[in-house]
Amino acid sequence: MITFGRIVILVYDYEEALEFYVEKLGLVLSTDFEAGERRFVHLCFPSQRDAGVWLLKAETEKDVAVVGQQAGDQPIGVLYTDNFYNEFDRLQGSGVQFLEQPIEADGAISAHFVDLYGNKFVLVQVENA
Repeated sequence: MITFGRIVILVYDYEEALEFYVEKLGLVLSTDFEAGERRFVHLCFPSQRDAGVWLLKAETEKDVAVVGQQAGDQPIGVLYTDNFYNEFDRLQGSGVQFLEQPIEADGAISAHFVDLYGNKFVLVQVENA
C-alpha cells in the first residue's frame, strides 16, 4: 500500500517560510529538528496529520534557481476546503496574494494564490463533496 506523505517546497529561509505556511495558511508544525547540517521541517494540515509539506532549504545552485518555480507556471498544490469564501477571506486578510477573483464553474469554486516565493496553489471547494 502507498499513501501520500509530503510535497517538498524549496525555501530560501526556514523562518520566513514558517511564517507564511503556519501563520498565514494555517498549517501546523509537526517536525523541526537538525540532523547534521540539514534541518527537517515538516508541516501538516490540522485535520490531516499524515499529509503535508516538507520545507527544505535550497542548498545547490540548481535548487536556488527553482525556488518559487518548482512546478513552472502550473500549481504545485491544490488545497481543498468545505467553506471557500470563509477561507478565501481569511487568507486574503492574512496577506496571501490571490492571482484572481474566485471562479465558480463545473460544480466548484476556486482561486489561484501564491506563496511567499511565487509557487502557485489552488484553493478549491467542490460542491456537494
